[in-house]
Parts: sequence; C-alpha cells; structure tokens
Amino acid sequence: MCISFSVIMIVRNDRLRFRRALASVLAQKTEALEIIVIDGGSTDGTLDEITAHQEQLHYWESGLDKGIADAFNRGIAQARGEFIATLNSDDTWEPDTLRLVQEAHRQHPQASVLCGAVRYLDPASGYGYTRYPDPGALKYRMWVFHPSLFVSHAAYARVGGYEPQYSHAMDSEWCHRALARGEQFAVVPAVLANMSLGGLSDRDFTISLQQYRDSVIRHGLCSRLEAWSYYALFLALKKGMQLPLLTPLKRLRDRLMRGSD
Repeated sequence: MCISFSVIMIVRNDRLRFRRALASVLAQKTEALEIIVIDGGSTDGTLDEITAHQEQLHYWESGLDKGIADAFNRGIAQARGEFIATLNSDDTWEPDTLRLVQEAHRQHPQASVLCGAVRYLDPASGYGYTRYPDPGALKYRMWVFHPSLFVSHAAYARVGGYEPQYSHAMDSEWCHRALARGEQFAVVPAVLANMSLGGLSDRDFTISLQQYRDSVIRHGLCSRLEAWSYYALFLALKKGMQLPLLTPLKRLRDRLMRGSD
C-alpha cells in the first residue's frame, strides 16, 4: 500500500534555487504528494515563481515569519500526508526519492521516522561529499539530515513541532526529543537529497554546536560531562578545518567516510 506525502518548502528571496528545488519535487513519480510553500515575504520575484505553479501546490502563503522553525511549523499545520518532509530553497531531491522512501516504509512499517543520505555540494567549487545517517550516534553529532528526513504525521502529533529557541539546531533538537519519547527511526540506505554547503548551521557553527550540546543534555541522551566533551572536541575540529593548510586533510576525511563521491 502506498503512503501519502507532504513536503514543506520554505523560501525567502531565493527565486532561482527555489525553482530548482521545486522542479526536483515535481519530478517525483507519484500522485500521493502535496506541496506546501511557506514564503517569508520575498521581494525578488520568488512570488512570481510560486504563483506560476500554484495549481500544483496544496497550499502556499507569504509573509514575515519568526524564523525557520516557525516556517516549518506553519507548513506542518497545513499538511495532510502520512509522512512529512521539509526542504529549504537550496535543497533538492533525487529523482527516485519518494519511491525509495515507499520501499523503506514497506520494509520498516513500524518506523515513524525514515532518514536517508544527503549529498553536500559546494556550488562555487563543485566539491561534494555524501553523509549516511546513523540515528544511534545522535548523542555525539547530527547524523540525521533534514532534507532526507521523513516524519510521520502521527509522530509530529506525539512529539510536537520544531522549537524556535533552537534557531541553529531545530532539526537536531526535534530528533533528540523524538528519540527520548520512543519514536522509531529507520535508515533508507540511499542518497535522497542534495544540500548546499555554507548554510546557517555551517556559518554559525559555534552556536549550532552549543545548541546541540544543550539539547542532548535536556533530553537525557548523554551525561553533561559527555555532552560538554563532544562539544569541545567538535568545536576544535571545526575550527581546525577552517584553516587553509588543513583543507587536503578535510577532503581526505570526507573521502574515507561512507559514501564519499
């Protein structure tokens, strides 16, 4: 039996990349998909792109929101699909993403959260690498990636939406909360989405790591000592990898990790 999907697409002043993201969603070979667009008050022509496709959208709105978490929550409130996905305007799906998620659901019908791999891309240089999910390692670092995350409508009802106070780690905090409340995660062993490097959590990585640390402590995924230790380690690694001399080492690390492109 096929499951139905909703995808929440959020955007603000990003017409060209939104067009590409929307095209990747419209390319999915299923009729059981509703598209919800939350625009943050664009003035660059993004609204023209949205209205050009409004007959293919279940719902869209435009206006000032209170940030990414608020935009996702507003979209989730409109969603009717059995599984809900969230995409930023610079994220794209692979052509067979929903088919692969359907197959994973048939194999893991008890799972309320399905997560796949993400391909990270640097548009300027063309450099890219792939990360595969590992829900069991979430107490250390974010090993589940929101463009390839599919959450059941029922799980959102049980766990709640995204918390705006986690401005740089709202998806991490949601996953921590879901694990703490017993939601079952299952891995889709394939690349489901593409994500641009240099997003908010990359640019402000210190804030992201602080919020991640606070979340794992809050939800009891590890001790305070462990959380602070992981925070210090990953902060030092992240800062070190910013040094130009270490760029070759960073790329070697990326190649050695699973699924490197």
